[in-house]
Amino acid sequence: MPHHTFTKLAQKLGPIIYLQLGQVPTVIVSSPRLARLILKTHDHVFSNRPQLVSAQYLSFNCSDVTFSPYGPYWRQARKICVTELLSSKRVNSFQLIRDEEVSRLLTTLSAHPGTEVNVSELFLSLANDILCRVAFGRRFTERVGSSNHLAAVLRETQELFAGMSVGDFFPEWEWVHSVSGYKRRLMKNLNELRRVCDEVIKEHLQRGETGIKEDFVDVLLRVQKQDNLEVPITDDNLKALVLDMFVAGTDTSAATLEWTMTELAKHPEIMKQAQEEVRAVARRTGKVIDETHLQHLHFIKSIIKEAMRLHPTVPLLVPRESMDECIIDGYKIPPKTRLLINTYAIGRDPNSWDNPLQFNPNRFQDSNIDLKDQDFRFLPFGGGRRGCPGYTFGLATVEIALARLLFHFDWELPYGIHTDDVDVDEIFGLASRKRAPLILVPRVNEGL
Repeated sequence: MPHHTFTKLAQKLGPIIYLQLGQVPTVIVSSPRLARLILKTHDHVFSNRPQLVSAQYLSFNCSDVTFSPYGPYWRQARKICVTELLSSKRVNSFQLIRDEEVSRLLTTLSAHPGTEVNVSELFLSLANDILCRVAFGRRFTERVGSSNHLAAVLRETQELFAGMSVGDFFPEWEWVHSVSGYKRRLMKNLNELRRVCDEVIKEHLQRGETGIKEDFVDVLLRVQKQDNLEVPITDDNLKALVLDMFVAGTDTSAATLEWTMTELAKHPEIMKQAQEEVRAVARRTGKVIDETHLQHLHFIKSIIKEAMRLHPTVPLLVPRESMDECIIDGYKIPPKTRLLINTYAIGRDPNSWDNPLQFNPNRFQDSNIDLKDQDFRFLPFGGGRRGCPGYTFGLATVEIALARLLFHFDWELPYGIHTDDVDVDEIFGLASRKRAPLILVPRVNEGL
């Protein structure tokens, strides 16, 4: 894992390291103090993105929020996302979708109580279905015709974004993509994305005003018509923006749920404490757990934070690129230098955390570390201008799913598997996920 290697290097060489990765000069920082310098003090210098090969194709020439170059178009696109797509009001408006999809998950689990279940697979399906309904107005698992339906195309997009390209480190070696077949695969997926997105947009235009809550495509079609846009939004820009919301949100939400349940499986006493909290809240209100209860589930929120500290889903954040020369901690950083922030190392820094390798949610109880306030010891969603604009949406999904899973079920490891046997090996991709799927045995809560 690259973040493991960089962490070991930082322990030997210090928290700021320069590497020549192929043809790309790269700086990796691994401390809260240096992260603050990058994300706050000199944020304006490091707000650009390198033009990664996959994004040039699948983000429609880097015209989404994640990968678009810093400038007027990016500022407008981010503003649209923050005020139109991911505002608190908009996130709350999708509560029914989250509730329905989590209920589907609970129904699936209830149908086979006492049997082994691949919860990693179920968490990914949950995240895909929620994001697909929110973005496109249809479920991810819905069959809409041939093998090239929306779900199949989006699954290929996720896989391509998760991979690493030689061209990202050797930009002049464009011929490699043709020889390897990578460019052909990107072009094929781009054409399929364009086709299925055109179909979805056509459906939305034809149905007009229906009284149905707006999904992301509806919102962007409405915004596209506004006269006060600084930069016109093309149809390809619209596709890039809505795909960004889907691709960025699915793997990270699923991975956060997966790592949280993995740590709870390894620490059954903490799981029991969380179950007692959520069940006590339900008893007091006399209602089934829903999102109105989340404000009372302080320990469960701390569990999620602790899982994100130990297992950040994007451990090196999305790469940045310096726009001008800058001095960081006495080191001169030239323009066009790629910058990686190792949040994996920062979250395990013994100078910031007591017993940093221990899973201890209590460290976040009565703590001033909050996701809304920038604390550079804890950066699950990045920071600065290019920080993740959709973290409240992702957290809403993770929190309600975890609360209801712990309320409705008691969870056990498969027969013969002990807590020490549960591995935490990772696989590096779009999000850092568990290498082996998490297998658990749900038993329906007898107190229901």
